[in-house]
Amino acid sequence: MEAMGINSNVHAGGKIFHIQTAADPARSMFQAEIFEKGRVIMVQKKNVDASRMKDWDKDKIKDFLNEFHQEIAWEIELLFFIRDKIKTIKHAVSHNKMGLIFLRKGMVEEAIVEFENAIEKNPGLVESYNNLGLAYMQSGDHTKAIEILQKGCEMEPQFADLKNNLGMAYSKACMFTHALSAYEAALAINPKYAEAHLNSVITLLESNMAKTNTEGLPPVAARKATILHVLEKVIASNPDFTNFRFYSFRFEKLIKQIESGETIQAIETINEIKDAIGKPNLDEIMHGFYLKFLFGGAGKNESILEQYRIKLEKAVETNPNYADLHNSLGLLFLIQCRNLFLKAMMQFKKAYEINPSYKSAYKNFRLVHNDGREFLNLLRAIIK
Repeated sequence: MEAMGINSNVHAGGKIFHIQTAADPARSMFQAEIFEKGRVIMVQKKNVDASRMKDWDKDKIKDFLNEFHQEIAWEIELLFFIRDKIKTIKHAVSHNKMGLIFLRKGMVEEAIVEFENAIEKNPGLVESYNNLGLAYMQSGDHTKAIEILQKGCEMEPQFADLKNNLGMAYSKACMFTHALSAYEAALAINPKYAEAHLNSVITLLESNMAKTNTEGLPPVAARKATILHVLEKVIASNPDFTNFRFYSFRFEKLIKQIESGETIQAIETINEIKDAIGKPNLDEIMHGFYLKFLFGGAGKNESILEQYRIKLEKAVETNPNYADLHNSLGLLFLIQCRNLFLKAMMQFKKAYEINPSYKSAYKNFRLVHNDGREFLNLLRAIIK
């Protein structure tokens, strides 16, 4: 069956986003590309079990394609709806999470505004300096990124991510010796920080291709030996890098690329490894749920809660040592408890209204109504 597709525009946040969504039955996959001003800012894919899709006719595929397309459009509209609701409150954490979602979706201008709003609301929220630095780096303003990240490092000297990202900003500005010093500082805080090790390898590889700004660096041959030594340490730092074929295959390929002088290909392989380690899709699941619960009404929609529960449980199964995922799943269970709690209260009330002499139903309603306030207050405190 041939590929098929649809496209449309979405007006949101004062901008026009063009969505092109295509079905690829041969690969049991649907893909949506989101454009802004002719530039692809985001690609989203949805895979369908091949055993299910083989029984679908053309109309069924079209229906699923249209549903996925509308889902993407709705997500973009909801994103800006939530952003506008956050504007009405003074809540730095929500601005920060909103910025992260925008950044993951390639909407860098919007991300910068949200991180700046977070810092304005809470100048001590160091995480926002880190994220703002990343956003400026993604925008190509490396000087501004360095300035912001340096300020964050001054505020929190033991924040390894800040040092690592400062190193990346220096590297993009071709300030290689500064970059290596920043990675060294990050690794002094966390010697097993795989991303900082890998970034130092990228910087050394990029310095090999540079014709300037290599003062203070060892000769190219010595840099190659350093790179291979660093990779040995990275591989030894995490059992997953040898036990999981995804990682072991890429590290083997990376070492061969470095030994044969395939610098650009080696950097691409490192970025594949970094993307897998960073798990940006998991951040989107967690932060997206938080914002949809607080501002998008997701907490009252049992269907959305169930979808997020399935996503989070699958993510926890795949990443059992990711503490933030367990925390997010715990919050979701609390929200589901709250909804069941409110349903229980309404049933006790209904029972009493039907039969006013039903004393135990009235007693249950009063107990839940009075004592339940503490539970609801607890949930609000945990979420915020």
